[in-house]
Amino acid sequence: MVATVLKIRFRVLGNTLSRSPLQLVGFIFGVIGALWMLLLVGVGLFFVGTHDLALARSVVTVAGAVLTLGWVVGPIFAAGLDTTLDPAKLAPFPMTTRQMMVAITAGGLTGVPGIATAIGSLAVFLVWVRYPVAAVAAVVCVPLGVVTCVVASRAVAALAAGIGGGRRTREIIGLVGFALLIFASPIFIGIADGLVAASERGVQLQAIVSALSWTPIAAAWAVPGDVAAGAWITGILKLAIAVATLTVLWLLWRRSLSASVVAPPARTASRRRSGSLGWFGVMPSNPVGATWARSLTSWTRDFRYLRQLLLIPFAPILVLVYSFGDLHGPFFAASGLLVGFFAGILAYTDVSYDGTAFATVMQTGIRGRDDRLGRMLGAATVSIPLVLLADVVTLAIAGRWELLPAIIGGSLGLTLVGLGVSAVSSALLVVPTPAPGDSPFKRVPGSTFTMFLAFFLCWALVAVLALPAVIPAAMAVFFDVTGAGWVSLAIGLVWGAIVFAGGVLIGGARFDASAPRLLAQLRTFKGA
Repeated sequence: MVATVLKIRFRVLGNTLSRSPLQLVGFIFGVIGALWMLLLVGVGLFFVGTHDLALARSVVTVAGAVLTLGWVVGPIFAAGLDTTLDPAKLAPFPMTTRQMMVAITAGGLTGVPGIATAIGSLAVFLVWVRYPVAAVAAVVCVPLGVVTCVVASRAVAALAAGIGGGRRTREIIGLVGFALLIFASPIFIGIADGLVAASERGVQLQAIVSALSWTPIAAAWAVPGDVAAGAWITGILKLAIAVATLTVLWLLWRRSLSASVVAPPARTASRRRSGSLGWFGVMPSNPVGATWARSLTSWTRDFRYLRQLLLIPFAPILVLVYSFGDLHGPFFAASGLLVGFFAGILAYTDVSYDGTAFATVMQTGIRGRDDRLGRMLGAATVSIPLVLLADVVTLAIAGRWELLPAIIGGSLGLTLVGLGVSAVSSALLVVPTPAPGDSPFKRVPGSTFTMFLAFFLCWALVAVLALPAVIPAAMAVFFDVTGAGWVSLAIGLVWGAIVFAGGVLIGGARFDASAPRLLAQLRTFKGA
């Protein structure tokens, strides 16, 4: 049964990549990146093996812990989990929960990340080649660590996505997980600063690594080093921790799958308020107003949209971390510009979130210009107040009220330019996205590269087009040029409005020409 499922997995993967050249290119780049990482890991571990035992133990332990955390955080929150062997797709097949879990684990091990992890883990033997006893222990512990990585990623994904709960539960937990992701950089920087501070206070890093080796994420990788050092009891205890970790993760994952796939889904009664049309009762009764209302409903109720809005508070915090906590410096005062930059580009692939329901939009016969204007007005209704709020709050904290015209002009200019670019980009391309209420951690193989490339191109275009508003703002903030702030305010509003209008017109024309192609791509992603 497992072999059959794996054959289907590779057949589906091949069909998916053959239908989308961009996804195939992304898959190839992923393979090239994995090969490059394997080369670096192999060379690094080879040289580590030529040093003393204490250094080798520390490096392997820390590397194993980072690898395990990477499997939990990376595939779930950043690159996404491969949806080829999704439990929901395997549920109709006559297989037990255990067979399903074995098949999914085998699928994870035979994907690009799994193969790269397995080969890279074999390079650990380059470290222990001088210690035969440690090499024998690694024969058991390395496969244990690799399987733990895959099972941990699936188990944590199942728990984080709220499998077994209702749609709203999954969305809330997904929102929390995405928040942890975007704030991960400041968190890791804080941890690194804490380790450096601890070292300066006399706390040896060796002691920290020793404590890390007793944790579930590093125990399996630390056993060979302990055996090589003659600490047999310590090694056996850490091996027991590693086995217990895999067992607990397996049971948690099994329970989640049983609740979501084997057990019937729970039914929730929906409540509808009679006479309430929501935003549709507020907006004008025309194509632009209807699209505006639908877009605004998505931005205020759909958790896939709400997750993107978390980038707005992330920007000032990121600037604060990299400016070493300087609340009164020019960088933190200018963080509103970064907020405007993020806010304007959030709708760069807005059509992707429609899914196959985009067919309904086409059936209405709406003109592209009206669709573009309604969608961008919906995004602007949410993003512009948040941008202004961020500007006022950061300037109040920094105590730099004299920069208010510059920051508002630059940030609104960036937001309007971003919306203009998004009006065009979302009429040209779509990328795979989770369905409404689905796990936010699912990705189609090869789609990560496509999303990154599209995002990067849109960011670059916004950065160039917004320079007329950003340059005067930067002159006011960093060089105290008198009057530059008011120039930025005037240019930001006028030039931003021009780019916004131009984007709506160009995007509308492209929408009229490419709407059938967009629908075909959306159906392809759904089939994947």
